Amino acid sequence: MLLTGQPPVRLHWLRVGHCVQYEALARAGAPWRRIQFPAYAGAIEHPEHGWMLVDTGYASHFFDATRRLPERLYRMLLPVSLPTAEELPGQLRRLGVEPSEIRRVLLTHFHGDHVAGIRDYPAARFTAAGAGLGQLRSLGPVAATSHGLLPGLLPADFEARFDAAEELPLVSLDGTDGFLGRDLLGDRSVILLELPGHTPGHLGVLLTTATGQVLLAGDAAWSQRAVAEDTPPSVVALSRFHDPAATRRTLHGLHRLHRRDPEVLVLPSHCSDAARAYSER
Repeated sequence: MLLTGQPPVRLHWLRVGHCVQYEALARAGAPWRRIQFPAYAGAIEHPEHGWMLVDTGYASHFFDATRRLPERLYRMLLPVSLPTAEELPGQLRRLGVEPSEIRRVLLTHFHGDHVAGIRDYPAARFTAAGAGLGQLRSLGPVAATSHGLLPGLLPADFEARFDAAEELPLVSLDGTDGFLGRDLLGDRSVILLELPGHTPGHLGVLLTTATGQVLLAGDAAWSQRAVAEDTPPSVVALSRFHDPAATRRTLHGLHRLHRRDPEVLVLPSHCSDAARAYSER
């Protein structure tokens, strides 16, 4: 148990489209077969602060942003599908909440499959690592695309609505192997956990729900199996990460957390097995 005494929140873990890629790229030693790679987003209902999101998955804006080269290469290398039933605004409405009611969107990082829908939440503030935003703003179109970044997905007023995670107060956590936590709301209900390696400033989100604690791990791991077995992505995939060595250390820390405290459910952003485990719990 990493936290005590904080108010529980409600979490809806929602599948928002998928891309297709080779399983062997996502997990070292896996077969060379093409698999669906789902994108999940979290809808959080806080008892006092209302609704917020963790990432957004895919959205129609992704297809608009990748119509032309070089951005179109993103879509060509990772073909994307977004069934109408999985569009996030529609899923939120089925939960009884309008997109305009979303007060905050937390971004684990700025890759296109995590930020594609942020234009759909006009009243929200955005919280992410300033380091990640700095990388996105520093790259030209070709370099940004090669890093999985699509600056055109961000609304024009993004900076005016942006809060850097690095400015939030640190919070003491037990058993996180040195991962730094930052308290978003001041009540320890939503903790942004620094999970470095995949991108500059990559974040996870630690929550307490009525059925236990959950760590939304973003792309710090790509599957529940990778966490359980401490198995990193392939060397080819790791070579595209911001800091491969830090990625391995972060994954090893998640593995130790899983071994030591299996009641803390780790939810990678692209794992249907983990999503089923959360649904069953």
